Amino acid sequence: MEGWIVLGIILIVAAYFFGRIGYSFNDEDQEHSDYTKMNEAVDVAIDAEDNKTRNLVVKTLKEIGCQPEVDDKDRIRFKYQGEIFFIDADNNYQFVTLWDAWWLCIDCDNANVEHLKKAINSNNINTIVSTFYTIDEDSKQMGVHCKAIFMLTPSIVNKENYLKVILNDCFKAHDLLRERFIRLDFKQEKHEHRRVVVKGFN
Repeated sequence: MEGWIVLGIILIVAAYFFGRIGYSFNDEDQEHSDYTKMNEAVDVAIDAEDNKTRNLVVKTLKEIGCQPEVDDKDRIRFKYQGEIFFIDADNNYQFVTLWDAWWLCIDCDNANVEHLKKAINSNNINTIVSTFYTIDEDSKQMGVHCKAIFMLTPSIVNKENYLKVILNDCFKAHDLLRERFIRLDFKQEKHEHRRVVVKGFN
């Protein structure tokens, strides 16, 4: 009889002991679970911030080796393959605007201005970017620019190569314009022996 009483006491103590251990493990599991949830919430918040359009532009530029900075007009300024570019980006929109401004500049009274205008007008057929010109009335100069409006979102696969393709298309536009201008200039030269070279094309 005493043996059964002792056995009963042992079982009660064991049940209490293992119950306490189980409670302790459950407590640790709860703490671990809360910590994991907190980390996940922080990661989600960081990802959400990184994935905002403007921040995504800066991050992608850094990943392709550029060093972006913000100018006094709040544009993202960076250098790529020796050329200075600007990007206008707003976290509220998924589209951004790339500018390759004033990469060529000639005097408005240059004899080849009209040829250059014709070359620019035919340049936009084969490139992603648009080539256009503006006139600075103060300095009496015509500037040639490239512009591209494109979407940049976290869902785009390989954003680095995607951005490089658009940037490289600006250089493609430069080369195409030079080729078209040379062709037009050559046609003109056949009729006029005197040729005027456009500054910036050499």
